Amino acid sequence: NTPPPAPTARTPSSISAPVAAKTPPDAPIARTLSSTTPPVAAKTPPDAPIARTPSSTTPPAAAKTSPDAPPARPPSPTTPPVAAKTPPADASTARTPSSTTAPAAAKTLPDAERLEDTTTSLARGLEAYGRGDYAETVAIIRPLAERGDPTAQSRLAALYERGAGVEQDFSEAARWYRKAAEAGDALAQQGLGSMLGEGRGVAHDDAEAIVWWTRAAEHGVAAAQTSLGNAYYAGAGVGKDDSAAVQWWRKAAVQGFPPAQERLAFAYAHGVGLERSDKQAMFWYRSAAEQGLAPAQVELAERYRRGSKPDTLTESVRWYRIAAAQGYPPAQHGLAGAYALGAGVKQDYAEAARLYRQAAEQGYAPAQKALAGLYLKGEGVPKSRDEAERWMRRATDGAEPTPAAPPSPVAR
Repeated sequence: NTPPPAPTARTPSSISAPVAAKTPPDAPIARTLSSTTPPVAAKTPPDAPIARTPSSTTPPAAAKTSPDAPPARPPSPTTPPVAAKTPPADASTARTPSSTTAPAAAKTLPDAERLEDTTTSLARGLEAYGRGDYAETVAIIRPLAERGDPTAQSRLAALYERGAGVEQDFSEAARWYRKAAEAGDALAQQGLGSMLGEGRGVAHDDAEAIVWWTRAAEHGVAAAQTSLGNAYYAGAGVGKDDSAAVQWWRKAAVQGFPPAQERLAFAYAHGVGLERSDKQAMFWYRSAAEQGLAPAQVELAERYRRGSKPDTLTESVRWYRIAAAQGYPPAQHGLAGAYALGAGVKQDYAEAARLYRQAAEQGYAPAQKALAGLYLKGEGVPKSRDEAERWMRRATDGAEPTPAAPPSPVAR
């Protein structure tokens, strides 16, 4: 009897994405290049609702993917899997291999060697990146990317996006992200979504960004889950849905991703998509703050400042100081205010003026106004109406935008 033919292994298909919409206003999400250090897992919040399990649309295998590590790649088109080989057409051929059968089996050896070489080279490239040798990283992974390896394509895209080892080129970054994303690389799907959502290297297209973020989010990529939550909250590229926003923020937050923890804290603090809870808000703000996220550190400082007790004011100053050391203008402004008022620290107008100036020179309008006030009164700086008017004009003209928060230290 003739055995049935073996199924042919399928290569991943490219699914085209829709078009149009606007970018979410929330803070941008940094993406990962190296996947060697996963973020710190989130502690269990007090009285927290049990994190929802992934929806039935989430493939079981993909759900295990960490926020940083890329999921297992589907077979590269350049490396046919062994399972794809078709068995002999009839029993006689199967019983006695002909003289032409042996060479056919031998053809798999170069393929196996090429796969091993690709894996080894990719590991060397990532090791070079870990050393900070970006030029060597590019030299190693570019040939792999050009041969169609999705992981190499995704990493090369990230290098172009950052300008690490190559001249920064958003168009090239988007091109390589798209190649890898269409081949199923989840980190590339997140990267392409962000390029589309921000209009960097490609035309701004929130609707298509949603498509790619959703694919990556369903594979467990925390940055994509956070971006998707931001989009639902803002109604950018998708209908506004606070409950859906909270659902995606929570999925990323329980993985220990600080930007998502800060967003979930915000939801609890303001009752967005769920019941308001200051206890839950404090828990998630602290979780993000302890991982170095400056906006969460400032929010924690503000909450301690509102306590108005000596111990809470001291704790407020501590968190302002930690965030200010990252160069975050709202933190510099908050710490300056503590020095100006003597709240939790000895009153020092000169130090207040120094910190206000740091934030003011970055275009932070509240600090520009505060510095103008010090010049008008001559507190911590020489009294000068001209300087006061100059800083007040800069604040009211809005000549400089408020800078974004520094990236999360675990969002690589």
